[in-house]
Amino acid sequence: MTTMTAPKPPPAPSPITAGTLSIPLPSGPQAPSHARRAAVGFLHWSWPSLTEERCDDFLLIVSELVTNAVRHAPGPSTLTLTTTAEALDIAVTDCSCVRPAPRTPDLSDGTGGMGLHIAEDLGARVFTEPLSAGKCVHAAFSEA
Repeated sequence: MTTMTAPKPPPAPSPITAGTLSIPLPSGPQAPSHARRAAVGFLHWSWPSLTEERCDDFLLIVSELVTNAVRHAPGPSTLTLTTTAEALDIAVTDCSCVRPAPRTPDLSDGTGGMGLHIAEDLGARVFTEPLSAGKCVHAAFSEA
């Protein structure tokens, strides 16, 4: 007698693990790379099924928000990443009360203007939370 077993279905994508990472960032040009290194480890831990392409998108947004804080705010900044079962929030806190405003990107002399546009083009809801001693810029994603 021959018995056949049904093939196993493919494994379900790994769920997002709820968690938060908050790290102070050094001032200066090393801050974006420091933030990316911390973010990649956290994203792989908290969202095991995240594709490399989507992880790269999130790391680009981390870089852009941290670069904005370094360029436009005096003093230290903090990166906070929060994952829930259905969402990711990338938040950068700095010491400036001046809210970021999208502007026409400058493609000729490298003065920027692309960060907020990039975040929105990649599906983030970008908003600024005023704080008593600065602000927190969020790029929020609701996708599981």
